[in-house]
Amino acid sequence: MTRSPLLLGLDAGGTATGWALVRDSQLVATGTAPAFTALLLGTPAGAQSLAALAAALPGHPDAVQAGVPGITVGTDAARHLQAALAETLRVPAGQVDVEGDLDLAYRAHLGPGAGILLYAGTGSIAYHVTARGEVVRAGGRGYRLGDDGGGFSLGRAALRHLTTQLDLGQVPDSRLAHEVAAITGGLDWETLRGFAYGSQGAAALARLAPAVGRAADAGDPDAMLMLESAAVALAELVSRVRAQTGTLPVTATGGALRISPLFPSALSRALPGVSVQQRNHAEAAARYAARLYAD
Repeated sequence: MTRSPLLLGLDAGGTATGWALVRDSQLVATGTAPAFTALLLGTPAGAQSLAALAAALPGHPDAVQAGVPGITVGTDAARHLQAALAETLRVPAGQVDVEGDLDLAYRAHLGPGAGILLYAGTGSIAYHVTARGEVVRAGGRGYRLGDDGGGFSLGRAALRHLTTQLDLGQVPDSRLAHEVAAITGGLDWETLRGFAYGSQGAAALARLAPAVGRAADAGDPDAMLMLESAAVALAELVSRVRAQTGTLPVTATGGALRISPLFPSALSRALPGVSVQQRNHAEAAARYAARLYAD
């Protein structure tokens, strides 16, 4: 009896990489592996991330579909990543397909031309794919130029607030301060500087977003204000896309929106009518990989 193919879907990101295995249309297993983006392609850190992914899988995939930040279909980077995944996971190159993480996320939630996807993960972007396959976007410029409303910006807002207190000679002693200290290891400048400017880059600050969420849930007014400000920033991204597309419906998703139920509520106030959905993009990728094995 012929064995049904084991299909692997990857939803890579700046904080972690989600993976899912599907066989016979049934979800077999899910998990996370180290972060991976196009910027890590060809670097020792990138090779280590892919090796860790391979080691984490409980089975050997027959086909792979991957959504990766910074990847554009048909480019040299996409071809290099396809080859790297094929080699690391021991899958024929023809059974591996890669695309941008936003293309994967959009397809998981919307059909072409159906609406605007607002994504808030480590970074942030508003994304629309027209019926003809053209992309209209706002944001997604990376932490040096934008990412307002995403996990990185929430972590940065928390550190800015706490370091302002230090500048004023105050000892941070709020719920937000305690939540942040539990992650950074302390609130003195030496500790915060090492955390913010260490080897993890933007991912380090994004790790603080859940601390903002927990503090807001506990009633910390500064944390609550940070969520409100982030929601306004996300709504602004949508307004930029709507200026080009017209008033299309909006679906919002991404890990940042999971940090507190107060965040989706704030987004609904800033962007009336938004539909907040959370779907497993890695699982969606795995199901899409079925066409590779069939081909």
